[in-house]
Amino acid sequence: MILNVYKEKGWTSHDVVAKLRGVLRTKKIGHAGTLDPLAEGVLVVLTGEDTKKQPEIMNLRKEYLAEIAFGVRSLTYDMEGPLSFSDNPVNLDEIKEKLGDLLQKYTGKFAQRVPAFSAVKVEGRKLYKKARAGQTNEDELPVKEVEVYDLELQKLEERSIGDKKLPVANLKITCAKGFYVRSLAHDLGEDLGVGGVIVSLVRTRVGDFTIEKAQKISQIAHTTLE
Repeated sequence: MILNVYKEKGWTSHDVVAKLRGVLRTKKIGHAGTLDPLAEGVLVVLTGEDTKKQPEIMNLRKEYLAEIAFGVRSLTYDMEGPLSFSDNPVNLDEIKEKLGDLLQKYTGKFAQRVPAFSAVKVEGRKLYKKARAGQTNEDELPVKEVEVYDLELQKLEERSIGDKKLPVANLKITCAKGFYVRSLAHDLGEDLGVGGVIVSLVRTRVGDFTIEKAQKISQIAHTTLE
């Protein structure tokens, strides 16, 4: 069975699989592409013989809608970590002027440094565990080749983040597997000299699995009981 699951904000991808294992009464179950706890949207879950299709599904194009705030930094590259606001002035018009060229820089194939708070293993240990213990150095984080097919700025406006008014960009991203949207937010912010973090992240598509047809766990459980 292949399920198009709507992962809700606050759940880990592992939480979803664990819950569905009980709902569907199956031991052979897994997902095809992790979503961060603060992200939401399409998570493809596989059961039984269909778990063999995991590599195929992980290779499908992915589409995201991301909100990125500029003028703020965090160790997690999102709103989960303690926020540190930039001392440099953050001007909406300047950000808008520079952002177009920067988006071109991050379109196509390029090298991306993975976030410290990620499940990537270094020397047999997951990075986020090292990061929590204060044992990571940004220069030592692994660099991987990633690919972005399309990067579209949909909106740029000033919004309240904490007690600050900051520019927030809405981006639509189409990419291959292995791409970290949080790293994009961080890298854009550093290029602008003011920092950047993810405010919200929604995965809207994995191949032909779209968010419009994704089902929440409660819906799947209800259907299973019928």
